[in-house]
Amino acid sequence: MKLVLIFMALVLAAAIACGTDDGGAPAQGGSGGEAAATDAVFTLDDFKAVGFKVSKEYDVSGLTGADSATFGFWRPGGSPSKEFEIRFYPSNADAVALGVSFADEVTGDDAVLDEEDSSWPEGIKNRRYFFAGPVGSHGSGSVQAKYGGYVIAGNIILLCEGQDPGQSRDLCRDLLDEVEDAKG
Repeated sequence: MKLVLIFMALVLAAAIACGTDDGGAPAQGGSGGEAAATDAVFTLDDFKAVGFKVSKEYDVSGLTGADSATFGFWRPGGSPSKEFEIRFYPSNADAVALGVSFADEVTGDDAVLDEEDSSWPEGIKNRRYFFAGPVGSHGSGSVQAKYGGYVIAGNIILLCEGQDPGQSRDLCRDLLDEVEDAKG
């Protein structure tokens, strides 16, 4: 059984790392995810070195295979700060095989934002926005996903603030580029 799981993880990792869609774009990690072309191993200190501020470190006992997960913010190039969740895994293969379903669940228009329905409810309040109804209305407004998408890079899954998967992935790439530049 263990060999079957390892084989499946390797096949999935190879498909994501080598595959492309829509005319040469990076392969998708899932519906809102993208696999970045890096084999780097990241630590939280790598992100702190470029100004990432930790707001909360999560209990990952229910996040299958994860070593740790952190919620925080980063200010890209003097712009207003943006929020991120970084999920650290032992390896890229583990991030892909064990983390994609959890990331897909909490990103995009069909994100699961209710603790009762979530596979990993830890930190779910940080993954959603509450929008009040229109000015002058008495409506309750709506709850929407904070993270439109994510990027798998090396041993991490990086969930990034954004209205849609493209905007989120662009912000993820900006932060990853800065971290990789700082790592040298």
